[in-house]
Amino acid sequence: MSSLKSYKVLGLLSLIGILSAGAEEKQTPGPAVTPQPRVEEWWFTRHAEKIGAMKDGEYELLMVGDSITHNFESIGEKVWKKHFEPLKALNLGFGGDRTNHVLWRLDHLPKPKSPPKAAVVMIGTNNICWGSDKPREAADGVKAIAAKLNNLYPEAKVLVLGVFPRRRELSHPHRKQIIELNSYLPDLLKDLKNVTFLDIGPKFLDEKGHLSKEMMPDTTHPSEAGHQVWADALEGPLKTLLEN
Repeated sequence: MSSLKSYKVLGLLSLIGILSAGAEEKQTPGPAVTPQPRVEEWWFTRHAEKIGAMKDGEYELLMVGDSITHNFESIGEKVWKKHFEPLKALNLGFGGDRTNHVLWRLDHLPKPKSPPKAAVVMIGTNNICWGSDKPREAADGVKAIAAKLNNLYPEAKVLVLGVFPRRRELSHPHRKQIIELNSYLPDLLKDLKNVTFLDIGPKFLDEKGHLSKEMMPDTTHPSEAGHQVWADALEGPLKTLLEN
């Protein structure tokens, strides 16, 4: 092969390599933004129940999240009945979920009789802390959920909450991961239509940043008193979202 032909072949191969690498980057989204179900019987059973509820009922508010939201059906049941049931809310919290699981669930819900007026999203703690995602990757997953809700319910107002604090002290690595995750959200969400970010996490802490046993007995999930703090913090914002 002549030198000229060799250079042309090498140049073509290099170009193909560059284009392939670029295509691979574009076609490989991270796990936090890739919809994925959980292969667990209780999870699919619960999802089927929510499909039935949405198909048969009319809900103005969707509460989307993981076990922290799910627990409004147990520890926070009294708070839910007092503050959220009158708002025609549907609990879409699933214990252990990450952003990718929520994205899958949202993709597999029926069209409601009438679209919700608002949604509250609180998700991401399972992506980090015990999970494998970095805080920025988890934040991208939260943004993907807000965008998905925009797409499904274009007129609904979406309130994205900062991930609640975990562990007793500010120095704990989990706390630092959550603070970092939350720091990305205002900028990531700012250009999404009808999306607002609100961090109520500090309301669970004392003046030194300590998370008390009274607020979260296991350092992660709110007590009944913690659920009340949550409901009180959302009262004003939800009134605004649902009335406008």
